[in-house]
Amino acid sequence: MIVLVIFAYALIIYLDLIPLYREKRWRDFGLNMALTLFTLGIALLISFDVTIPSPAYPIKNFITSIIGKQVSYE
Repeated sequence: MIVLVIFAYALIIYLDLIPLYREKRWRDFGLNMALTLFTLGIALLISFDVTIPSPAYPIKNFITSIIGKQVSYE
């Protein structure tokens, strides 16, 4: 599984990031590189069977702190 993840990201880098680098679109290249590295890290963690915590509760707490009341999702 790890080999498949690395191969997929190598393909993504080849198809998406190298053309941006050659065209000297530095802002797009930097953002895409950062997001690609972030998602590669998460994909590798998932392939190593590491449990990643859900961001749902921190987001819910953040919204509650802004609004000031509990929001019902039903």
